Amino acid sequence: MMPSWYLEKPLGEYVSIYEVITGEKIKGMESGAITSFLCYLIEEKMIDGVVAAKKIRGLEGEIVIARTSEEVINTAGSKWQVLPFTLKLKETIERENLNKIAIVGLPCQINFLRQMKTFPLLETDFSGRINFLIGLFCFGTFAQESILSYIKEKYGIEPSTIKEVKISHRALKFSGKKDVELPFDEIMSYIQVGCLLCPDYTGVASDVSAGTIGEKTILIVRNKKIDELLQKAENNGYVEIENANRETIETIEKRAIEKINRASKYIAQLL
Repeated sequence: MMPSWYLEKPLGEYVSIYEVITGEKIKGMESGAITSFLCYLIEEKMIDGVVAAKKIRGLEGEIVIARTSEEVINTAGSKWQVLPFTLKLKETIERENLNKIAIVGLPCQINFLRQMKTFPLLETDFSGRINFLIGLFCFGTFAQESILSYIKEKYGIEPSTIKEVKISHRALKFSGKKDVELPFDEIMSYIQVGCLLCPDYTGVASDVSAGTIGEKTILIVRNKKIDELLQKAENNGYVEIENANRETIETIEKRAIEKINRASKYIAQLL
């Protein structure tokens, strides 16, 4: 069973929840709200790099250090698989001589980095260089090779023909030579085991969490510093923000509780 505070505060601690769109300064550059905010942080020299995932081709991706707004924009878009960006991350940051970085990651990755910042051991220099942790809403990730074999066998789709994968709250949509949308109910057996045990939907250990509800981009701001910076980003034309309505917040809470209950179920099976 989950501790009671998970259900009491399914979204974790926060100061504001906003609906956010790209501002006039960034519009037309194929960037989302969180990408636009990161561009602001870079151009105002509050960070000297962003650690993020970049799509190479099809489903393949890599972890990159984005130093400019253009490089940050090139990393934009949803990623459906876990990339091992914590592997050799310290080495990369030191080699690139980065002293103020923002890291975008899934809740599990952000939780690891938060613990490292809060309780530094040998990684003191590394954790001290992380200025901002940005979490992405996540209902779970899937075993890549297994699910690709499944869609090849059932739907006749060659993995090499897949150009893009989009993940929603309830489905994975593969686009390419042939399109197919797989509801989670059909592919739950391919979800990572660790995801079944994870109760964190929004990334409660982050400084700001980002996700989508329908067509809306939502930012859950978890401290006053980020709130102030977001207001400044709006004043400078990078983003446009407004308070999320109660219905939207309730939808996020519902999804968060669903993941908490799922984790509780699977943890109970292991006990």
